[in-house]
Amino acid sequence: MAQETNEGVAYLRALKTSGGATAPGGAVPVETSPVKRSMANANPAPATGSQPLAVKEKRRTPRYKLEGSAELRQEGYDLRTWATFSDISLHGCYVEATATLPEGTALQIRLEANGFRIETKGSVRVDYPSLGMGIAFTEMSEENRAHLRQLLAKISPPSVIMARVWHLPCRSAVR
Repeated sequence: MAQETNEGVAYLRALKTSGGATAPGGAVPVETSPVKRSMANANPAPATGSQPLAVKEKRRTPRYKLEGSAELRQEGYDLRTWATFSDISLHGCYVEATATLPEGTALQIRLEANGFRIETKGSVRVDYPSLGMGIAFTEMSEENRAHLRQLLAKISPPSVIMARVWHLPCRSAVR
């Protein structure tokens, strides 16, 4: 358990300090899990030939680095908390907050970024005290799901396959 927490903290610090190329809208795909990233940054394996354990990615869809505002309200309470989310996918987001909630806490969430507003229900999946929380989206209206898909389409970089398709000559032009 302590190792998972340390790996999560290492991932969050790397995410906060990572630089590099960004896609339109400032998004960067986040392709590795906290465990994979922390293992990649760890010291090399000892000379005894042991290798780090392979960790399977658990996410169903890619995450993209994107900053936006998050309004959180624990279900059954009127208290609202405002924070910043720093990455997002079709199934969840990571919210940076010093006051975190325990895993399993049900939330009402309002996210805003790049002119999009998404309202959904969610559940805290992982809690890093004084750093933030990973939140899974649990219930979302079709309208909000459409807004989320539009936001992700706007911030995600074009795929290599699609980029090449657009640069192929038209058949009618080649005779």
